[in-house]
Amino acid sequence: MFGLIAAGVVVLLVGYCTWVLFFNLDQETGTDLSDFIRDTPDEELVSPQQSNALSKYCTKYEEPGKQILILYGTEYGFSEEIARKLFDKADEESYQELSWQPRVMNSKDFENIDFSKEQALLCVFSTTGDGVPPTDCLGFFEHISSKDAPDLSHTHYTVLALGDYNYPHFCKTGKQLETRLSSLGSQPLQARVDIDLEDWPTINGWMDGALEALGQLDLSSATDYLDLSVIEEETGHSRTRPFMAEMTVKYSLTQMDSSNDKETLHTEFNLKGSELEYTSGDALGIYPLNNPPEVENLINALHSTAETQIPVPLFCYSPKPEGDKVSLRDALMKYYDLKTVKMDLMKMLVGSVVDKKEKEKGEALLKDGLSKKNKSLAGYLSECEVLDVLSAFSSFQCSVEELISQLRPLQPRYYSIASSPKKDANVACVCAAVVRYTLQATPRTGVCTTFIQDRFSVGEKCPVFISRNPDFRLPLSGDVPAIMIGPGTGIAPFRAFIQERLLSECKSKSVLYFGCRHKDKDFLYKNELEKLASEKLLVLRTAFSRDQTNKVYVQDLIREDAEMLWTLMEEGAHIYVCGDAVHMAGDVHEALLGVMKERGGLSTEEAEQYMEKLEKAARYQRDVWVT
Repeated sequence: MFGLIAAGVVVLLVGYCTWVLFFNLDQETGTDLSDFIRDTPDEELVSPQQSNALSKYCTKYEEPGKQILILYGTEYGFSEEIARKLFDKADEESYQELSWQPRVMNSKDFENIDFSKEQALLCVFSTTGDGVPPTDCLGFFEHISSKDAPDLSHTHYTVLALGDYNYPHFCKTGKQLETRLSSLGSQPLQARVDIDLEDWPTINGWMDGALEALGQLDLSSATDYLDLSVIEEETGHSRTRPFMAEMTVKYSLTQMDSSNDKETLHTEFNLKGSELEYTSGDALGIYPLNNPPEVENLINALHSTAETQIPVPLFCYSPKPEGDKVSLRDALMKYYDLKTVKMDLMKMLVGSVVDKKEKEKGEALLKDGLSKKNKSLAGYLSECEVLDVLSAFSSFQCSVEELISQLRPLQPRYYSIASSPKKDANVACVCAAVVRYTLQATPRTGVCTTFIQDRFSVGEKCPVFISRNPDFRLPLSGDVPAIMIGPGTGIAPFRAFIQERLLSECKSKSVLYFGCRHKDKDFLYKNELEKLASEKLLVLRTAFSRDQTNKVYVQDLIREDAEMLWTLMEEGAHIYVCGDAVHMAGDVHEALLGVMKERGGLSTEEAEQYMEKLEKAARYQRDVWVT
């Protein structure tokens, strides 16, 4: 999938309970999952030591003070991380004389907030996929958009909007939040700041600016009504409390004759007993394990041992290990991203190396700072993984704990569910392309797909959860035509859509545009789709780009089918696009505009307005992602 998201209010960070697998590394055979999985009662999900580590974010202030609400909305945890850092800044000794009482809160818990008693809203919200709010904050957005939305004229706000500039609706969630807070009467504390990926210098600037502006406000003192320690933790399965699902089916969807051929898998996960429910269009989140040889190499590069004990990270999913320490090997296997290098890790390494040549090289890379404007550093890091920089600056004198603190959390991977719950609500199918690549002349692997393909067997279990995608849904009426455009693994949600429409006995036309390189090698679900087409249950249009001299793509077929597509649009068809956001989605968008101009007789401006109307009416929906 996914492509999948305030005067006086500061977001509360509550509930870090996360659920952990205990995997044992076998030096000969890799990972034996069965040795590590344990069933943990709910009352044991957080140990006393871990509770103490989290307690400062769940403080109940007993004395009067000036409350600040730090509110976040997160899909992957980055907004949460920033909210914690903002809390820590606001809680520093330098601000003690201001009598601030910061609280950090997940927007999913908004029902506990009495906005009439809040004064300052410091908001950190991410956007997911093609302009979609994070799943957890959908309820909050519905609330502030409803007739029951609170009056915020007594508050001040500031918004940090997180996004990815590769997506057309960059930072849409944060922008929408700012607009709505303003319409409810709240006054801006400072200008909204939009963040492209993890731009920490800009983030730190926003935080410092927010606190400086906050210091200029004459906040009233009161006794805090919020008690974060008693907010009910979620009981169902979610991103922080995933379900251990058994993989029951795994097979290849492609034929590989060379290393250049596509490698794509079909897998099925058993959700029985989880109480997880999904809708066609949703995604399955999967927590992988890192590759054991990569972990061992990294331990060696850290000049450490596998059994070295380090603190359990606050962000790990539940159930957490017993106690407040975990072995370095387990931590690197389960919790940390070994692929993406943070600029702060580079800064730490360069600041501690004793080798003269390493010091000179590092200082040259850092001379233009840590912002994304430092093209030299950004280019260097784009060609490196964590092991590469540790090896390049191996004379570092930092401790293991210091270095680990500069690693990113290992994120779950999200895959559009390739099955309809109408067929079997206890089964979630996943269609995924296996990632293998070369970096610095060394073969590398992706994280989750190679975990599933190389180190995870049918009958074993891994942590999963459902990620909602409410902006990618079939029309409520079965009488409405559906135009689905999904090359490659973009076929996944459309397999679910097609199943659902068939089981719902929809009478209207279903049109699928699918593209791949070769008909005989990577035509995903070929037999299944061709059978439906032969039975007149599906209009199937295929583009095989490498099977002829001139490459043919799905956008070429769209142009060929202009008359049919315009007729369907005028009949009320819903259009869906799934797949690559960088090239395919834009090319398809332009082809659709061409259909409107050619067959509808619209000008360029009129065609764009027509497309905007389709999008506002939920008749043009996209689930796109950047790889």
